[in-house]
Amino acid sequence: MSHFVTLTLLGTAQDAGLPQAGCGCERCALAHADSSKIRFPVSLGIRGLDGSNHLIEVTRRLPSQLSEWSLSLGEKVSIIPDSVTFTHLHLGHIEGIGQFGKPVMAMKDLPIYSTRKNIDYLEKRIDFKLMVDDGNFNPIGIEFNQPFKPTEECGFTLELIEIPHRNECGDTAGIIIRGIHNSLLYLPDHDTWGETLIKTNSKNIREFFEKIQINEAWIDGTFWNGEELSNRDMSKIPHPTIEESLMRLQKKESNDIKVKFIHFNHTNPVCDERSEERKQIESMGWGVGQRGDVVKL
Repeated sequence: MSHFVTLTLLGTAQDAGLPQAGCGCERCALAHADSSKIRFPVSLGIRGLDGSNHLIEVTRRLPSQLSEWSLSLGEKVSIIPDSVTFTHLHLGHIEGIGQFGKPVMAMKDLPIYSTRKNIDYLEKRIDFKLMVDDGNFNPIGIEFNQPFKPTEECGFTLELIEIPHRNECGDTAGIIIRGIHNSLLYLPDHDTWGETLIKTNSKNIREFFEKIQINEAWIDGTFWNGEELSNRDMSKIPHPTIEESLMRLQKKESNDIKVKFIHFNHTNPVCDERSEERKQIESMGWGVGQRGDVVKL
């Protein structure tokens, strides 16, 4: 039995990944030509103290993410998850769920955790209902602010906290992952810091982090600023920009927790390792999530 819960970042991109379908921008074209530039949608893998494996989000790149997760743990055979938890119903966070069904993995009673509202919505989808009827899934609705263990001896809890974010069909959750030694907030999507701070009854980001008692936070970095999408109305796809988050956080102080940005849209200059925007984040003492990052909890 391991002495630590191991959390692995399996993807850093927004739902569509990089390259994005139908896009001919320089960044996407480069990723088509050079596989090292590909970014998978956000997902986490958690190895419990008991050796169990727990997946957060089910993306279109599920096969590659399960394989890379296995390799990161020094194993040769692709990991088979013992549970799945997802934050919300936007496509990129559940797009790979069909691969657990009869045409691919043919899982048996795989626990699928999310809020009750999200599970209720999925159970009305014919494809998901068929997989439940075939015995592939055991869908389990979870209440907000009620920590749970996906397996009894896993050594960590997951706690869903309610987050304001375009809830067209269900809820959106952030997830507090709390181990024996450390705890991390996973917050890939939200609409605005203003709404999130009101919802969590917090005056500022630091107070929010302090209230939930975490050591590290991986937060929404979808867009660098509000001018990224020249052909889209960005007010209809709200996310706090990294510029705003940096303005609110200012420079990292000695008693601050670690913060990394994740969930990058393909237009975000932070995707480029040598960009001035990335250098700005790092010069202020904060971080940029990289696929394969590991945290011991």
